[in-house]
Amino acid sequence: MSEKKRSDLFYRIPILTVSVLLVAAFIFLGAYQPLRWIFTAATAGIAALALFEYYVLVRQKGFSPAYTIGVVTAVLYIFAIFFKTQGPHPHWDSLWQKMPEIILTIGFFSCFVRYAWSGKDPIINIATSFLGIVYLAVPFGLVVRIMYFFMFEGASDPYFQGSWWIIYLIAVTKAADMGGYFIGRTAGRRKLAFKISPNKTLEGALGGLVASILLSLLICYLGKRFGQVFIGFTYLSSIVLGLLIGFFGQMGDLAESLLKRDANVKDSNTLPGVGGILDMTDSILFTAPVVYIFLRVLYA
Repeated sequence: MSEKKRSDLFYRIPILTVSVLLVAAFIFLGAYQPLRWIFTAATAGIAALALFEYYVLVRQKGFSPAYTIGVVTAVLYIFAIFFKTQGPHPHWDSLWQKMPEIILTIGFFSCFVRYAWSGKDPIINIATSFLGIVYLAVPFGLVVRIMYFFMFEGASDPYFQGSWWIIYLIAVTKAADMGGYFIGRTAGRRKLAFKISPNKTLEGALGGLVASILLSLLICYLGKRFGQVFIGFTYLSSIVLGLLIGFFGQMGDLAESLLKRDANVKDSNTLPGVGGILDMTDSILFTAPVVYIFLRVLYA
């Protein structure tokens, strides 16, 4: 293994370990009524930082995205999703349930007003500004939906099912990332998408799929054996969902690589070994919708 690879692993492993511990703490503490705000605020904060990094990439292209409108819209949207999951408001039930869509609409038209006023390349700047909101705020909003999917009318989730599904989402997604990384580094020969990400290989992609499927099966087995979690989650469905997460997670990684290559930058930020917040969450942006749709189908 080259010195560069050793250095990369030296930074990557401890940072990922600390990140996993912090994320796990947020996830399980966030299931309790007084601390749900903390989980939602942390999710909104991560989304805001990732969106800021995306807008920095856009700036590298010479465009002028609406930083403030985008970040404020993203944060308000995620909190609106949170309020919606906590049950109807006693006075504004109908309006409250539609608040996420209302916030997206206001953000969309605010972009038009912003560039109608400045007159600076409105088509490209409106498009890139709102793309960031859809690309980041909507998937992070789905993370909140998954977290509180098993709470009805604001009631508690006694078996922490939402927390365990978030753990499942992150673990299986990252299994695909790490499986692809290690298999690609050790056995990768055939380039997968050279123009987008030169280091990605077909062997690494297949290794990532196998890793995500195996971990999905393991979590399904443990859930059935030791608790009231993952009820109705069969071994066959765990294979299918693991395969989908492995595929879409790697597509999310390639999608961010496409944006970075277009902006001619290597990392979205400068955190040692991992790049930036956008680099750490890119795959989850594509897998969170998959898990949420699966839950809607499974528990319909």
